[in-house]
Parts: sequence; C-alpha cells; structure tokens
Amino acid sequence: MPLTLLPATAYYALLEVFVFLAVAELLRSFSERLGVPTLVSDLLLGIVLSGFAVGGVLNALLGVPIFEVNSYVLLFADFSVILLLFAAGLGSGFAGLRRAGAAAVAAAIAGDLVPFGLAFVVFREFYSTNAALLLAVASAATSSAVVASLLQRERLTVTPEGEFHMNVAALDDVVALVLLSVVLTIVGGRFDVLAVTGSVVGLVVAWVVLLLASVLIIPRLLRLPRLRATVGMPFLFLFVLVVIVVSLGFSAVIGAFIAGLAVAESLVAIRTRQLTEVLLVLFGSLFFVVTGAEFDVHSLLGPGLLALALLLAFLAAGGKFLGVYPIARLRWPSAPSRAIAFGMIPRGEIGLIVGSIGFADGILDQTMLGEILLMSIVTTLLGAVLFRRVVGSIRPDRSAPAASNGDAGGPSSG
Repeated sequence: MPLTLLPATAYYALLEVFVFLAVAELLRSFSERLGVPTLVSDLLLGIVLSGFAVGGVLNALLGVPIFEVNSYVLLFADFSVILLLFAAGLGSGFAGLRRAGAAAVAAAIAGDLVPFGLAFVVFREFYSTNAALLLAVASAATSSAVVASLLQRERLTVTPEGEFHMNVAALDDVVALVLLSVVLTIVGGRFDVLAVTGSVVGLVVAWVVLLLASVLIIPRLLRLPRLRATVGMPFLFLFVLVVIVVSLGFSAVIGAFIAGLAVAESLVAIRTRQLTEVLLVLFGSLFFVVTGAEFDVHSLLGPGLLALALLLAFLAAGGKFLGVYPIARLRWPSAPSRAIAFGMIPRGEIGLIVGSIGFADGILDQTMLGEILLMSIVTTLLGAVLFRRVVGSIRPDRSAPAASNGDAGGPSSG
C-alpha cells in the first residue's frame, strides 16, 4: 500500500513511537547516573507523555491526536516484548532450563498460586466470584518481559542465579496461562473436574511438545550451510513459533522464549544474540513506555480505586515473595534468593491480557480494569527498585556483556 494511502492515525502512531524512543534514550543516561532503573524511568515517561497527562495537552495544542495508545502503537509494543523474551531465551539456552530443574517449576507454581489465593479470598469480599477470580489471575502472573529487561540491563543473564531467575519467570507464564484457562472454564459455567483437568493437561503437553520439538529441530536446521549463512533465519523461526503458540492459545511471549532457547543451542547463537541486542537498543524500552501511557492518572480520583489497586498490588507483591523466596532459598543463599523473589514481583503483559478479556466479556468494569493496570505499574516499580537494591549479590564481577561469553553461544543439539 502506498504511504499516501495510509490512514493519518498510522502516521501519528509512528511519530509517537519515535518520540517515545527518543525521549526514553535521552532519559536513560540520566536515570542510570542517578541509580534509578531505566525500567522505572520508562514507565514514568509513558505516564507523563500519555494522552491523559502532558500528552493530552500537547494533542490539544497541536490539534492532532499524536499521543494516544492505539492498535498501531500496541503493535510496536508487542514487538518489543517478543524481542525481550527472545533475548532472554538466547541468554540461558535449553541447558539453562534443564539446570533450573524442578526447583524452577516449584517456584513458578508457588509464585502464582500464593498471590492468586490471597487475592481471590480478599477480593471476593468486594466483587462477584467471577470478577475476583479474574483479578486474582491478573495478580498472579509475573511479567517475564520485565524480568528479562532487568536481567539484561544488569548483565545477569549468564550468572547461575540470573539463569534460574529467567527460567522461573518463563515457567511462571506457562503456569499463569494454565491458571487462566482453568478460571475461564469456571467463569464460562463449564466447571467440572474433567473439563479443568483436560484443559490443564492439554496446555502443559502442548508446551512441552513444542519446546522439545523446537530444541531438537531448529539447531539441526541451522547446521545446514545455506540456512546458517542467512543472517535472518533465526528470526524466521522466532516468527513461526510465535504464530504457532498464539494459534494454540498461548501468549506470544512463550513462543519467543522457546525460540530463544532453541537458537541458543545452535551454531549461530552468538551472531543472533548480537543482532538481538542491537534491536533491543532500538525497541527494548517501548513496551514499558506504552504500558505507562495506558494509565489514566485521572482514575486515581475515583472513589476507592486507588485503595483497592494498592491492596491488590500489596497482595500480588507479598504473595509472590512468599511463594518464590522459600523455594529459591533451598538452592541459593539468602541475598540471591531475595533478589530472585523481588525480581518476580513485577506484573505486566499477562495481567493486562486478563483484564482485557474480563472487560470484553463484561465481567470486569472500567474501575476493575484500572485496578489491574495500576497494580501492574506499582508492582513493576516496586519490584524493580527492590531488585536493584539487592542485585549486587548476584552481579558478576566482570563488566563484559553477556554475549561475549564463548564462541558458539551454546552447544549444538546433537
């Protein structure tokens, strides 16, 4: 389609994305100098430049709706998330997932079920059972995109603790989606033991089969000289896997992480990691800026919304720490375990997906949706700050980038 035929909204969205990225890059040097996590500055930037704050004033002055979150802007933000999770998978590889083992699975399950249970019990006193169930699911799922960003920026993806942390976050997404499937079965009035069990088993089997097939097939394909010489081939596998997992009902981030795990075991891992790091420099901040831009600061004036949102954030943060820390402590000393548990506190993409589903189905209203969004922002800010305070316990002494380690970026699958 010629550019002249694109709707004006597309041009405004492109301009908005460029402004977000430019200002985020400008603020990055200042935030790092002040010791503030860039993730925090990205979220705050989005809140300030949103159409509900300064961005709205600029829209009125310019006479065009530049600063608003529309489908075009969300498309760029989704691409940012996919890159973050692809890079996270590249950092650890399937070998790292195996090393994480049963402890990572247990931490992911406990880290979801504890906040889910706490939030459901408490919010059942304020809302209907169905609404409380959805709010509980939204409060349970850690944002793997935030975890990937924290570890990437602190250069921790190659440490054993950082590797364990990222794998817990990735498995947390799987647990959260299984939990969401169960809740949607209940909310849809189809609750019975067979329906729930079948839903859980089906999702788990699909994830395991896709993971194993990817790790076995993709590295072997990338041994072929023609495919290995094609620089963009790993990204083709990334996009194909994203399409497959979305078709199966999973979040796109799971496909991105699986693709990263598979490519990390290939002969082109180093080259792909370097290319991905360049893309992250360009687009890595966008998801967090856009998340902040979706928050309506005027909603804080609503009666009870702020109090209930903070209560939901407290239950989400406290429940996640109580679920993850004891299991991490079985494997690591106290300080790294606290860093891992704090780093699991941020909520994000899956919680927002849950909110969208509930709102579209009429189970959640605008107030409840605002509570989920504010909870996501508060837990992300809190988790990032707490993680930064204790991260020295797992930061490697070297300052070299994670990608500089090794020649081939992981063993080829044989």
